[in-house]
Amino acid sequence: MELILDLTGFRQDGASEAQVGRQAGGAEVRSAAIELAGEFGPGLRLSYKLGIDYNGFDVDPEQTWAISDFNVSFAIPAVRTKVSLGQMREDFGYEVVASTNILPQSERQISPFVSPVNFGAKVTHVLGRANEMTLSYGLFRDSWGEGDGKASVSARFTRLLIDAPDAGRSLHLGVGIRRADRGATTRYRGRPGVAAADEFVDTGDFPARAATHLGFEGQYADGPLLLLGEYVQAWTDAPEAGNPSFHGFYVLGSWMLTGERRGYDRTKGVVKRVVPMQRWGAPELVARYARVDLNGGAVRGGRYDRIEAGVNWWATTRWKAGLLWGHVWLDRFGETGRTHSLLTRIQWVY
Repeated sequence: MELILDLTGFRQDGASEAQVGRQAGGAEVRSAAIELAGEFGPGLRLSYKLGIDYNGFDVDPEQTWAISDFNVSFAIPAVRTKVSLGQMREDFGYEVVASTNILPQSERQISPFVSPVNFGAKVTHVLGRANEMTLSYGLFRDSWGEGDGKASVSARFTRLLIDAPDAGRSLHLGVGIRRADRGATTRYRGRPGVAAADEFVDTGDFPARAATHLGFEGQYADGPLLLLGEYVQAWTDAPEAGNPSFHGFYVLGSWMLTGERRGYDRTKGVVKRVVPMQRWGAPELVARYARVDLNGGAVRGGRYDRIEAGVNWWATTRWKAGLLWGHVWLDRFGETGRTHSLLTRIQWVY
């Protein structure tokens, strides 16, 4: 179960209001989710997962309630492999594979380039003598968000190049690829790191036959220090629009002031949630720089740069409070608009 409450405020200059309108802000239920999971059957046991989200991180923003997960899986322990069938996450991008409620950042920045939940089949392998590598791949029906129901394939490979858990030091690198057919048109759009904001960048619909996305990710941990970054490049097969390509990236740093170390999940290739060492919790400083550029070919969807800084307080393994300031420069419609945001978040996860 998950409940996330946000209170967001904005301050804009005139150019920003002319570009995207006045941003209202206010209080909202950012996410309310219920997840049911278990096992059934004799012998080779099947596991199941059912997730229902209200305005969650992995649902279509045009829907209020949605089924984010509805799948069954079975494991093959001898070869450290799991096979899943149903509606589930596509493993493309660190921010998608790792639940946002355990990461330092409040919102995803590469969301314009991912389709996190679709119906299909996925195989996940854990590789290496010390389980230091993961490989996942799947075939899906691309019907989520802007998808038109045609086929998509995605794959992700990760490896720990530095693996010293006793010292709290690790270096993780990964690469992902996604290819999706398009029936007639496609569209890319995204919010600037704040859920309460409108979509600052938006290509609108343009004719395209297919799209290919390539992503790179890196994570370095050294005790209480965590550095994390991703880069995604998108190419579209859209000759009528000049075959536009788009990209986005972010670089993030966090520091646990009381010395906590984030564990590493070797089955997924991502960090684990923070476990406070002190009775009064674990404070964390966070800073990030991000860019999303949806200008390419004849398509001018806009570009924004965002800087943010804030603090998270991991009160327990279930409760977190956060305060995040952000500033966005939006280049669109021949102007550069500036928007300040202040986000206050309370999160409970069971």
